[in-house]
Amino acid sequence: MRDRTIYLSLVMTAFFWGANFNLGAWVVQTLDPLSAAAWRFLLAGVVMAVYVLFREKVDWSGMRRHAWPLLAMAFVGVFGFNVTFFYGLQSTSAVNGALIMTLNPTLTVVLTALVMGDTISWRQILGLGLSLLGVVVVVTRGSWSTLAQHLHFGSGDALILLGNLCWALYSVIGKRWVSGLTPAQTTAGTMLMGAVLMVTAALSANGGALGLPSAGTAWALVAMALFGTVLAYLWWNQGVRRIGPAHTAVFFDLVPVSAMLIAIMLGESVSLGQWLGAAMVISGVMFSSGALDRVLRPAPQCPVI
Repeated sequence: MRDRTIYLSLVMTAFFWGANFNLGAWVVQTLDPLSAAAWRFLLAGVVMAVYVLFREKVDWSGMRRHAWPLLAMAFVGVFGFNVTFFYGLQSTSAVNGALIMTLNPTLTVVLTALVMGDTISWRQILGLGLSLLGVVVVVTRGSWSTLAQHLHFGSGDALILLGNLCWALYSVIGKRWVSGLTPAQTTAGTMLMGAVLMVTAALSANGGALGLPSAGTAWALVAMALFGTVLAYLWWNQGVRRIGPAHTAVFFDLVPVSAMLIAIMLGESVSLGQWLGAAMVISGVMFSSGALDRVLRPAPQCPVI
């Protein structure tokens, strides 16, 4: 039951991050990326700090003991990932960005094997391959000519790839070097540190002033902070702690599928190829994570009394 809860929370995390694509694309039309990221993580960091203070007893000694790993996670997973992602999308196509992002589970599996000595199973390899192929079908709408037309490598692609590496490092660092802290405390610590880095960068880039969002942009940032940041990061860290970074990372491939489902709700048409690709992604995630075995496993029979 606990594993099923973890899997459900990771699916919801992917959905929230898929929503972030739509909200973020709208936000950066009226606010610069650094200011938008700074406001998002300032709000998220404050909410997480309040949550930890009222829900848990803060482990100050544990925070001090893991200060450097938490700072590293904040730098790569909050600051690094968001800066490279937002600026990368300014100079690359959506097709390229989505395809490159699907390399994250593979990067995480490889880093986990190198840093923690975990073995890479044939199940993970097949599941990751199926998920990657499914995402290719989703983002190209099943048209290989679209893939051939848009697939090229430039500076924006390099930034997206670097962002993928940052997120993979975030998961591996948390699993390898942070122990004894709850996922909530780990999330709060990295968010607050990341918010400080974000605000510092935004102030430096904007002449000492932080851009102010309009009313509509502010509500979008609130949604991104509460759902796409607080809950998403918290659930992601719980997944890393419970089932490991390699198995957790495969759920990252559900993000493009989530973005597609949100596009449907907004009235965008979806092709048969995209539905097929979405099914391939979901199947690959379930197969690689072992969730498919749990779904298909027969229920235990009650003894005859």
